Amino acid sequence: MEISYNTILEQSQIMSQNQIQSLQILAMDNAELNEYLMNEYLENPLLEHEGADGREDQKTNLLDSVRNETYKSWNQESKGYDMVSENPLELKYFLLDQVNQLKYNVLENKVMEFLIECLDGSGFFTTPLEEVARMTRAPLETVEKCLEVLSGLKPDGIFAPDLAHCLIRQLEVEGEDDNYIRDIILNHLQDVAEGKISTISRSLNLSTAQVRKYIAMIKRLNPRPLTGIVSGRTEYVMPDVIFSYKDQQWTIELNDKWMGDYKLSTYYMNLMKTATDKELLEYFRKKMESTRFIIRSVEQRRMTILRICEAILNWQMDYFMGKGPLKPMTMADIAEEIDMHVSTISRGIKGKYLQCPRGTIRMKSLFLSSVNAGGDLQETPDVVKEKIRELIDGENPEKPYSDQEISELLEKQEISISRRTVAKYRKELGISTTYERKYSK
Repeated sequence: MEISYNTILEQSQIMSQNQIQSLQILAMDNAELNEYLMNEYLENPLLEHEGADGREDQKTNLLDSVRNETYKSWNQESKGYDMVSENPLELKYFLLDQVNQLKYNVLENKVMEFLIECLDGSGFFTTPLEEVARMTRAPLETVEKCLEVLSGLKPDGIFAPDLAHCLIRQLEVEGEDDNYIRDIILNHLQDVAEGKISTISRSLNLSTAQVRKYIAMIKRLNPRPLTGIVSGRTEYVMPDVIFSYKDQQWTIELNDKWMGDYKLSTYYMNLMKTATDKELLEYFRKKMESTRFIIRSVEQRRMTILRICEAILNWQMDYFMGKGPLKPMTMADIAEEIDMHVSTISRGIKGKYLQCPRGTIRMKSLFLSSVNAGGDLQETPDVVKEKIRELIDGENPEKPYSDQEISELLEKQEISISRRTVAKYRKELGISTTYERKYSK
């Protein structure tokens, strides 16, 4: 057997890790992107984050903004509720249902009801116990016992005397408390709110990355335990893109301002200029490259999604204006329109919703395949379904059309679909078979 060697020249495209990561960022919806950026922020000291309002100088402002930004995951993890209850009786019953009142005497039950009525709007208990004892004519020991019982109820952190103890209580329940995070909550909440990570780092002799992780843990907690004790649950859809129409002008914007801004840390950039340790410089260099790549990828994602949405708006203008149904539109149509690959369009709309005057719409639902309707004319399945409905509505009840007959009638209207497709559309419309229609009338 003769063995020979040949040289073959061929081209192949292999994506780099950065290209893959950039495509993954494009495919993320806003909530996923926010989580990704926050995780990068915790691990990368050169990535700096500024809150959406540009200043976070109040503890409640910081924690409130975090709760607003993460409400989707908050609801999914059942760590919070939906809205504030405006009915005091509803609140009282919600809490007392968790207490086995048969275990306590009449006075103790009376004291617990009084303590519930003393809660402030956030769920904190700030009334002096001596005052409660005087007003309920109960021994101070009884009041303390009742408060201890109520402090163990859900939601975690309720009946805490202040914000700090409320947060610590939640950490205790989750088993995530330690001396460092307790110290941050008790002594450095103002520094957390003002973003003074270096101050906390020096005070507790912790790395910047560790301080950021502790702050992320604090941000996941509920600063107002009473926010939203209701009987039902509300599922939210966060639009990724907003189409607005005003003064005969359309505006397209990404709904991502709530994330805040991410940028290179000027503090660490200046530190790199004076650093002499080669290992440290190499570490900073890699983190700087990673930060620049992430910022570029996020901006590229913004521009790509906006271009896709602009093309969708132009293609489906009549639909968004309320003047007609959706037109046939495929990802290939939009890709050709804006000179992008179909896979880029697919990633750009994946899992994303847009808000417009017609409501909040899943972007993928705007793409419809077409049905041949004679010549170059194309119709969407919705239009064809409506024609099928019209034919059935006008049929002879004694001799209703079969699916094959409907297919032939549509063919006369230059709409070419098979009998099987007619049956599929008929079922989707909730219309019975020929036999059932005949004997149900």
